[in-house]
Amino acid sequence: MIELDFTKMHGAGNDFVVINDFEGSLRVDLPTLAQVLCGRGFGIGADGLLVLRKRAGYDFEMIYLNSDGSEGGMCGNGGRCISRFAVLNGVCGSPMKFIAHGGEYSAEVISDRAVRLHFPDPDKIVPSLEIPLGPRRFGATYVHPNTDHTVITSGEAFEKVDTADLNGIARKVRFNLELFPKGTNVNLIEKQGHNAIRMRTYERGVEDETLACGTGAVASAITASLRYGMTSPVEIKTSGGETLSVYFEREGENFTNLVLEGAATVVFKSKVAYDENNRKIVDLGQTAV
Repeated sequence: MIELDFTKMHGAGNDFVVINDFEGSLRVDLPTLAQVLCGRGFGIGADGLLVLRKRAGYDFEMIYLNSDGSEGGMCGNGGRCISRFAVLNGVCGSPMKFIAHGGEYSAEVISDRAVRLHFPDPDKIVPSLEIPLGPRRFGATYVHPNTDHTVITSGEAFEKVDTADLNGIARKVRFNLELFPKGTNVNLIEKQGHNAIRMRTYERGVEDETLACGTGAVASAITASLRYGMTSPVEIKTSGGETLSVYFEREGENFTNLVLEGAATVVFKSKVAYDENNRKIVDLGQTAV
């Protein structure tokens, strides 16, 4: 049995179990640990697991696993949360530089909770992509900000974001392995003002809607610029009710200097006893600290 200190955090409602393993002493299978800790019935409950580790040449490395234990690529809300976590736990100061999913990121804690996360340029943008949905086909935009995102705008597959059948639409896209061999996250967006959109996200690996998605916000802001002509910054209203801001520079279909800004909130800190052999949490008989 292993006792683990952890912090529960969320970024705009996208929630995480965060563990400080800076010295690399945690000797467990991380995919299994993610499944157990993130389980909402018998675990702590979270969209994903964040593990902070030492990495030469950087302030730290962020390891992110989805709640099902799979590698989800980069997680923008997780990146903001772990950046604030690193400052709160004395790992580094602000600004900082870290590596996640093979990409280099920098961040600043700019207020009591708000964090700015700087992204590298997207690996790939496909402005217009035709996707089959039953007997119909509709247009979408694909963006890869170090993970797969497909963004669908209102009008073809659905009329209004808040009444759309997100899971029904998204699962047909997410599991279209002919188009997306590794699957894809799916975002529905709708214009809600001169420079604002409403966004809902279905996350691969969670296999359901999450209250927010940071990389989804970046992909959606790029799509809003391409489809609606929006300029930086784009304000994004998430399903959790909070707003994320995405800044960028655009030249044609190229986007650079991407920044995701929003709150990173500590929910509580505690510890858990993890039985690795039986893959379960053991009752410590204590309250959160």
